[in-house]
Amino acid sequence: MKNRLLYIYIIALICNVFVAGAQPNFKVDLKKRLLVGDTFIAPDNVSLIRGNLKRIDWKKLKNKVVLLDFFDTYCASCIQLMPHLQDLQNTYGDKIQIITVTWQNRETMGKFFAQNQYLSDHKVNLPVIYNDTYLKDLFPHQSVPHEVLIYQGRVQAITGPNYITAENLLKLHKENQINLPLRDEYGKADLKGQIKSASTNFKAGTLISGFQEGIPYQSWRMESDSTNGLYKSSVYNTSIYSALLGLAAKAKLKKKMYVPRMDRVIWQVKDSSKFYDFEQSDPFWETKNSICYERYDPIIRPDSVLADIILKDFISFCGVTIKPDVRKIKVLRLVSTKPQTESNPEPTDAVTYRGTAVFAGFTDMSMQFPPILDEVNSDVKLRIAPYNNLEELNKQLARYGIKAEYGLSEMDVLVIEEY
Repeated sequence: MKNRLLYIYIIALICNVFVAGAQPNFKVDLKKRLLVGDTFIAPDNVSLIRGNLKRIDWKKLKNKVVLLDFFDTYCASCIQLMPHLQDLQNTYGDKIQIITVTWQNRETMGKFFAQNQYLSDHKVNLPVIYNDTYLKDLFPHQSVPHEVLIYQGRVQAITGPNYITAENLLKLHKENQINLPLRDEYGKADLKGQIKSASTNFKAGTLISGFQEGIPYQSWRMESDSTNGLYKSSVYNTSIYSALLGLAAKAKLKKKMYVPRMDRVIWQVKDSSKFYDFEQSDPFWETKNSICYERYDPIIRPDSVLADIILKDFISFCGVTIKPDVRKIKVLRLVSTKPQTESNPEPTDAVTYRGTAVFAGFTDMSMQFPPILDEVNSDVKLRIAPYNNLEELNKQLARYGIKAEYGLSEMDVLVIEEY
């Protein structure tokens, strides 16, 4: 199988090809949307390609669990999910039917599937509803992948991709019902209304809880609350690690905050699996470990000052904090060497990187090597074709007088510390 970097390269290429097809701002009419438990109102007709369905007979699908997987071509997470969906369809096709849905047009779909080697290698051939507006009106969302489960003519779940497992699909088919975390990006988040123990005359202070059913995920937001005149800071249904990472950025613990790879995070905690989903094998990890947080202040402070105060809340409530540090770790160094242009001609199937910093960033994303330390800092345009190992990469870098080599060097890291 081709290496992971090749897949990243292909995804990046697709993003460049289809960047003009970025999702437009659809007008959302929440009066049209369906909720869990509602009767599914099937479309009279859909535009369909690929898969083993020439047309969709929704009545014949009543006794199958139907998964509507909303996706976009520029969404890397959507692409990574598709082989998993294909495996589910291949294995449990007598009980389920997976249908992917996109607002994009047929021409875009044709180019996308023709050029994506990753999906070709995994033999992904799921039905695709394209040019869709009807289903998105029924199930409005702001981000993808977005998953809807329908069974026996009713909406059974509106959720995220982590909960699309064989266990959940078969449970729904057998029991005719399932309770999965709701993904609702248009809901109203309010812990005061969700936490029963909260006082109804709550004025200022802090509320913190675990995962809250029905509250949509939200990253850090700091804004005036028009209902009570206080300044509200909030985050909902997110991991403690993600919450800390967002706070560190807002608190400006470093002038230039870098969102690190996991090998640039130092865990000084008893059990790091409570803070970050390393294994990604438990579909209910989020419900067990996510947190919700609200802070109400009568005084408006700069976000950086407020974030520093909230970090102290996390020490008090969760016994954990985040701080920057410098540690010596294993890296892949980019160093200068003598160019060898004659022996290494420029490839034709290459991607152009505008400087070594850009190349280092994309190589970091591939996770094929340790963190990249760019000691060249050149603006030279690098044209690099897919490669399988460090030797093949260095043959291409040699044209530009650059060499990649393993070493130990000091790098910026983040320390998660538990008290």
